[in-house]
Amino acid sequence: MFKTRLLLLLAVLVFFVNPLAALHFASWETSMGDFNAEIYDHLMPITGTNFITLARSGFYDGLIFHRVISGFMIQDGCPNGTGTGGPGYTIPDEYHPDLLHDSAGVLAMAKTSAPNSAGSQYYITLARQPHLDNNYSVFGRVMEGLDVVLAIGDVPTGANDKPITPVVIESVVIHDLGISNIYPDPSQVYEGQVVDEHCFVIDAYCLQGDLEYIWTLDGVQQDGTTDYLVCYAFSLGNHSLSCQVSSAEYSHTIHWDIDIQGTANDDPIQPPHAFSLSPNPFKDSIRIKSVPGHMIRIYDLKGRLVKTIGATALECSWDGRDEEGRRCPSGMYIFSDGKTTRKGLMLK
Repeated sequence: MFKTRLLLLLAVLVFFVNPLAALHFASWETSMGDFNAEIYDHLMPITGTNFITLARSGFYDGLIFHRVISGFMIQDGCPNGTGTGGPGYTIPDEYHPDLLHDSAGVLAMAKTSAPNSAGSQYYITLARQPHLDNNYSVFGRVMEGLDVVLAIGDVPTGANDKPITPVVIESVVIHDLGISNIYPDPSQVYEGQVVDEHCFVIDAYCLQGDLEYIWTLDGVQQDGTTDYLVCYAFSLGNHSLSCQVSSAEYSHTIHWDIDIQGTANDDPIQPPHAFSLSPNPFKDSIRIKSVPGHMIRIYDLKGRLVKTIGATALECSWDGRDEEGRRCPSGMYIFSDGKTTRKGLMLK
């Protein structure tokens, strides 16, 4: 998909790939409506993974919000419905400086006054609660359906702040959408001089099914751009570019602010280096996208060379077999094209 014509670019402040961990989302179906939250397991691996594991086991299905305090929080995760139960174990406290109780919809673990006493009970804030920062482990945030959460926070309650009419969690479902690379870094404004053409790359995967990429430039959805990589030419001025990466279950939108100014320059710069694997994890085969002409070397976790593939086109594939044609065991493998490495997980 890269064109042979080089980019004409005078100055670009952002010129690197920003690695992201997998994104997980949770969907609540309750007797008062549905809401969705992003789970920050990439920042809170112990807390986030614990919640994801419990949700996938069906632990939260059929429970109730056993404690509701208007303007403060709603709480769930007790199998007894009283606030006295848990999963039969506890997890260590975990904190991150960027995860604070700074708004309504913050998802965090409940615990006793003792350290490292969280297990399965969690709460969702109904307003900013800064006094809880660095005392309770924040691991997510409501993205859609906050009105449902706030409505649950206003239900009439009786003794021990328990709703008079039970609010039932019918199910909590976890969705997977992994994004390993984004180019350029969307957290900064993309600034530069007049660009003849520039490539934007999103390397993503989901555990089930295919992905759809919907690119929108200056508020207009672009036709025929369903790939992970697009190249656009920008005129002078400010522009807005976004890409919605969607699986059958969930989606995530990446946004760039672009400021183009000045005049063109004759100094050519190579297009960004795109190297991606999909689907990942994989079973029968994995597609490898790289710069044509690069050699793709595949190693196991012990550093042993398993397979060498010559990438004669933008995309090649590996069928999970070694140089002798033998099927390799399931597990993690390292893919390298000499400039970049990626991890690929082969399933049985």
